[in-house]
Amino acid sequence: MTLSRLRIIAGLGIPFFAVLVPMPWLSSSALTVGGFPVALVWIFVCLPLTSFCMALAWMSEDHQHPDED
Repeated sequence: MTLSRLRIIAGLGIPFFAVLVPMPWLSSSALTVGGFPVALVWIFVCLPLTSFCMALAWMSEDHQHPDED
């Protein structure tokens, strides 16, 4: 697997699936965390995860070579 494909998976794929895949189960759950529905807590947990994944994808880019236009 190429590095650019790994960057796309880390930057877009992981956050996309982290938010969308568990939502059917979390939204139908009656569980609460600190009085908040577990789906809402999960979304707020995914916000830093998304930022971390995007930062990881950006840092894995080779910044030494200028763009070839």
